[in-house]
Amino acid sequence: MDIQRAVKAFIADGKDLYHRLRSSGERLSDLDLVALREQLYILDTEAGHLQELKDSRSDGAEFIFSNRPPVVQPFSRKAA
Repeated sequence: MDIQRAVKAFIADGKDLYHRLRSSGERLSDLDLVALREQLYILDTEAGHLQELKDSRSDGAEFIFSNRPPVVQPFSRKAA
């Protein structure tokens, strides 16, 4: 599988995982949540590194977040 197809598959799977996390994420163990967050951090770090390499090679390309990672607020569910 080439890298572009792998990224597209990851994004599609990520959308599905997002919906599953929203609907039943409380069932995950603390260890599973830590592993998920660590993997996302690793991928975000590498994607940022690659973006910096590409940006340094081409002056016309702009990073979608204006060279800043997105600010993600933790989700907290209110007790019913």
